[in-house]
Amino acid sequence: MITVITRFAVPDKVNTSDMRGAFAQVAPAFRNVPHLLRKLFLLSPDGRTAGGVYLWEDEAAARTFMQQRVAPMIRDNFRVEPTIEFFDSPVIVENVAPDTVLA
Repeated sequence: MITVITRFAVPDKVNTSDMRGAFAQVAPAFRNVPHLLRKLFLLSPDGRTAGGVYLWEDEAAARTFMQQRVAPMIRDNFRVEPTIEFFDSPVIVENVAPDTVLA
């Protein structure tokens, strides 16, 4: 499994309510993406940093989607450059369905 973390600075003119609305608006774009298992939207307590955490079953699909879809979406909507980090996730603990998954 691959975990991807994105972060970007929220522009000064954008408030927390605006960010929550933006998240809700783009959330459907993450449905049925091949190899994407989970996507969480992130917003710092002060509302100045946003991003996402993605769990993928395929690294090539993750890299392609992040470069072709996510980074351009952030650039277009917020006029900032995101950071995108890729991590191997060799162990995942699920508390909703209590299992420890070795990927």
